[in-house]
Amino acid sequence: MTLATKLKGLPYKWRQMALGCTIFSFIYITFYYALQEYEYIEPTVESTREEFYFTTNIPPSPLPETLTMTQRMYGYDNFESRLPRIQTHFGSESAAEKKIREERASAVKKAFMHGWTGYKTHALGHDELKPLTEEPHNPFGGMGATLVDSLGTMIIMELHDEFDQVIAEVEKINFYVDKELSVFETTIRYLGGLLSAYELTDHPKKHILLEKAKELGEALLPAFHTRLGIPYYKFNPVTQMGMDNSTLLADMASLQLEFFTLSHYTGNPIFAKKAQAITDFLDSAGYAHGVRLPGLYPNEVDLDSGYFTDTIASFGAMGDSAYEYLLKEYILTDGSIPQYARMYLQSIDSMKQYMLMQLPGTKFLYLPAYDTARNLKEPTMDHLTCFVPGMLAIGSRIFNRPDDIKAAKGLLETCVYMYRSSATGLAPETWVFPDQIPYNPLTYGKSLEELEQLPPRQRYRWPGKKKTPVTVNVTVEVPNLTNRTLDPPIERPSGLYARDYRYLLRPETVESLFILYRITGDPRYQEYGWEIFKAIEERCRTPVAYAAVRNVSHLGKGYRLNQIDSMESFLFAETFKYLYLLFSPPEMISLDKFVFTTEAHPLLRRPWTDTFIDYKA
Repeated sequence: MTLATKLKGLPYKWRQMALGCTIFSFIYITFYYALQEYEYIEPTVESTREEFYFTTNIPPSPLPETLTMTQRMYGYDNFESRLPRIQTHFGSESAAEKKIREERASAVKKAFMHGWTGYKTHALGHDELKPLTEEPHNPFGGMGATLVDSLGTMIIMELHDEFDQVIAEVEKINFYVDKELSVFETTIRYLGGLLSAYELTDHPKKHILLEKAKELGEALLPAFHTRLGIPYYKFNPVTQMGMDNSTLLADMASLQLEFFTLSHYTGNPIFAKKAQAITDFLDSAGYAHGVRLPGLYPNEVDLDSGYFTDTIASFGAMGDSAYEYLLKEYILTDGSIPQYARMYLQSIDSMKQYMLMQLPGTKFLYLPAYDTARNLKEPTMDHLTCFVPGMLAIGSRIFNRPDDIKAAKGLLETCVYMYRSSATGLAPETWVFPDQIPYNPLTYGKSLEELEQLPPRQRYRWPGKKKTPVTVNVTVEVPNLTNRTLDPPIERPSGLYARDYRYLLRPETVESLFILYRITGDPRYQEYGWEIFKAIEERCRTPVAYAAVRNVSHLGKGYRLNQIDSMESFLFAETFKYLYLLFSPPEMISLDKFVFTTEAHPLLRRPWTDTFIDYKA
């Protein structure tokens, strides 16, 4: 008698129960093995690696001690990279152009000193100054974030007296505080600030900077004592306890430049080893870890399992600098580690295929966050994403990818437009963009008339309902470079509006303006930057410093009416630094001699030998 015959002889109730048990068993077994895979994912971890170290063919000293501080800002004279040149070859400038450039650099320098004097007077040694109430604020452990973040900018602006006065304050900092510290913020603001200043200065007490950097690195090392070597999101260096069981992509993958450099100067490979293990983890992460598209990593990861618990990939908040560091790791190591190039290019190719959007009939490009599980794009873009044009432009030179510089210019025009089209001349924190279509190099930038002339397979089609887009042209030509005037902003396309109206003194747009200017030599990027600086002076300046703005569309009188009592340290480390360099001689902090951390701390590029052990090919 067959099993089917026996089952037919059972009462209906029993047959239903047997079917239910079978289904339940199938579901249980399926989820059991899925959970086992989730729990026991084994990407590359520290215990399986050979000893990690690297050397360079130059001495540990950043530059010969005979060089002045000014000479140090021009990098190694004998450094010849194996990578392609990044900056364009600038010709000579006229006396009139030099005068304009120097006057603008001087104005930025005065603005820095206005804000720094307010901080020094009311909050020296604290993390930040509240620019309206003139009180200190300590969101980053109370260890002097603005003080350390500003060191490199002081050196670049040749504020020697100010630097001399504060280096003693740096020596007083105690990094073993009984507080929850963001590993990411502590690394990029403090560690990056110390190491960059150490490389740039010739101060007789510069050894203090390296000693404090080493102290901080050692204080952070226990934060990496997790199952997979991924650091805690927040960590207490006194109790050596982590505060969260998950962290963000940007937070874990934006430490490499600082930790590699710290290993170089201390001779201790442990810092580089910890940082490299994170890159290896990302490299080994696949679908089983929640990475559904090659190179697009979701924003949040579980520290124990290594599984990405989120499905959103972003080049803005929570994800941004992870992608930037893949490129910059490759540049810092002078192209000696092909793993970094492979990972960066994979991420950029996926981003352009799945995330980048264009507004037909214009040169506006948008880069929204993307749900990799549901294949859905957010209808918004944030100001943090405006670093991407600079990243793409550098990558286009390093890897000879002309389309990347085209995408960089399109994204930057969008970011600049959000400044130029607002009432205050300042960009909102986030914005909603109109209907659009995926980026297509064959149709991007063409007018609606030109699109109609394309073959049917290349012609764009509006997604969903048909709408009549506004015909605009966002390419601003400078008819007379000596005149240095820009066309007024165009009429805003229908459907483009601010979502979060705050301006938080962010640097990302001026960062990309600086990079695009250094790469193309196009003076329009200087003009855009000058417009932004003037808006900051008009709308953000307070009697003692600078304040964030509550609503970029509000033109009410009185500085307190539309200002927020907040001034983050990146105003000094990034916004003012990039604006100053935008109007500095092109060879000062050249992109061919330095690589910038995500906090805009320039680190020296130097010859590297291929001595990373057991890295992924």
